[in-house]
Amino acid sequence: MHNDHEIISMIQEGDESALELMVEKYRRLIIKKIYKFNLTYYFDDLFQECLIILYQSAMMFDASYNKTFTRFFEMNIERHCISTIATFKRRQEITRNYLDDIAENTHCLHERTVYYDLHLEEVRRILTPCEFSVYEGRELKNRSFESIAASLDINIKSAYNAMHRAKAKIRAYFED
Repeated sequence: MHNDHEIISMIQEGDESALELMVEKYRRLIIKKIYKFNLTYYFDDLFQECLIILYQSAMMFDASYNKTFTRFFEMNIERHCISTIATFKRRQEITRNYLDDIAENTHCLHERTVYYDLHLEEVRRILTPCEFSVYEGRELKNRSFESIAASLDINIKSAYNAMHRAKAKIRAYFED
C-alpha cells in the first residue's frame, strides 16, 4: 500500500491508476462530509464535485507546509459544502423575491367570457367599494395583499378581512 505522498506524486505525474487509488482511499471521507452537511438530496452531484476537488487537491498539495493531505482535502471539501449551502440559500431567496414580484405585478391573463362584465357588475353591486377594490386587486389582477393594502391606504389585516367578507357575500349571493 502506498502512502499519500507517493500517490500524490504519481497523480501529479499523470498516473490515472494512482487517482483511482486515491478515490478508493477517500470515498468514505467524502460520503461522511456530504452526510455531515445534510446534503444527501444532492448526493450524486456533490459526490462527483468532491471527486474533482480530490483531484485538484492532489494537484495543488504542497508537502512543504507540514500539513497532511487528509486535512488539506477535508478542509477543501468542507469549504465546498459550505459554499454549496450558501448558493442554495441565495437561490431560494432570489426565487422567493422573484415569485413575490410576479404575484405583485402580474395581471390575470385568462381570456374573458362574454358574461365577464355582467358578473363583474353584479359583484360590484353586492360589495362595498373597499371590498370590491380588494376583490378586484386580488382575484382579478392577482396582486398581493401588501400591494392592495398600500394602494387603498389600509392595513394588511383589513385587506384580508375585506377579501374574506367579499368571498362570503359573493358565495351567498350566487348560492341563492
